[in-house]
Amino acid sequence: MTAADSPFLNTEFWAVLARSRTFWMPDNAAALAGTAALAAMALGGAAVLLRSLPVRRQATADLAGDEAGSVTVLDLVLVTPIFVLFMLWVFQFAILAKNHLFTHYAAYQAARSARVYVCPAFPISVGEFLDRQFNIQACDDYAAQAKAETAARLALIPAAPYRDVRCYSGCRYPEAAIRAMAEATGLTNRMRPLSRQARYMFDRANVKVAVRRAQMARFAALRRTPHVPVIATVETRFLLLELGGWLFADGRRKDGNYYTISRAEVQLL
Repeated sequence: MTAADSPFLNTEFWAVLARSRTFWMPDNAAALAGTAALAAMALGGAAVLLRSLPVRRQATADLAGDEAGSVTVLDLVLVTPIFVLFMLWVFQFAILAKNHLFTHYAAYQAARSARVYVCPAFPISVGEFLDRQFNIQACDDYAAQAKAETAARLALIPAAPYRDVRCYSGCRYPEAAIRAMAEATGLTNRMRPLSRQARYMFDRANVKVAVRRAQMARFAALRRTPHVPVIATVETRFLLLELGGWLFADGRRKDGNYYTISRAEVQLL
């Protein structure tokens, strides 16, 4: 695997990520911070409770030896549901953080794909000016948008749910590309769940991609820069856990599944 194939080895991606406003200030930052604080409080309370159990067990044994374990069991029964709920929230928090990173990687891939096809702010050479006069398209903004959407959806497939989720619109995905990905990663025996993930991310209701020229596009054209600065924005709906995921929900699908929306904006100069 090369640096261009993995986001964890791609230094350009991490440099772009460090400049992304949406990565450091997500829309649901307050909910994420609140959940982290509640989880820390829950773990601290559980630690204090576990340290106090031997003392309470000894005090109960002194009062009634035949009922020594009843109070301990009662504490366990009362605390376990709350502790399990908080652990589910912590687990959901980790999944949301992972999905947030995948959304920014999808925006990065969308910007890279769009930059190849998007037209400069104005012709940067005499040849390009003549091409436009004779309707010879060396670039195509419409194709840039289409390529960006495909690249973003392909990058989001690993973060999609494995289970079969109903697709409402635009459920066709590039089967040849998915099969090539499976063969390259040695997952040909997992084509069925991989197809479910691809169908989810190619549902138009789950992923929205927008590409536009950056503010420096005119300056780049004046300097005759071959690459056009672009800004890619990706908005993705991620399904939440069935138990406890409602805390982070931004909405609910027709099939009853809760989802949260992750937004990312990446600028390539």
